[in-house]
Amino acid sequence: MFFIGIFGINTKEEEIKTENSIICPICEAYGRYEIIKRYTYFHFFFIPLWRWNRQYFIKTRCCNRICKLDTEIGIRLERGESISIGKEDLQCEGHYFPQVCPRCSIPLNQAFNYCPNCGERIK
Repeated sequence: MFFIGIFGINTKEEEIKTENSIICPICEAYGRYEIIKRYTYFHFFFIPLWRWNRQYFIKTRCCNRICKLDTEIGIRLERGESISIGKEDLQCEGHYFPQVCPRCSIPLNQAFNYCPNCGERIK
């Protein structure tokens, strides 16, 4: 945040939409995700005047990943359009896909054969 007297520059995040009861486009588990918009803005007397550097992200609950979403799809989702999101629409950093329990969705150690939380057998 940059602030001088009565004006400044700040970054803000807003949750646009939450999708429930979907198949995760990353780990293909049943769960939910949130669409998040991040932007930078210039304000005068704490009133936003200009916005730039708009980015959209998807945050999954099943595999705890945050991936960058294609900007055009983010804009369409913000308008209220119903769009299904696939792997081709996401840019995820790295290739780490943590093992999660199929029943309770907690992250697991790769060496576990059973979930320590619910006892479900891991594939």
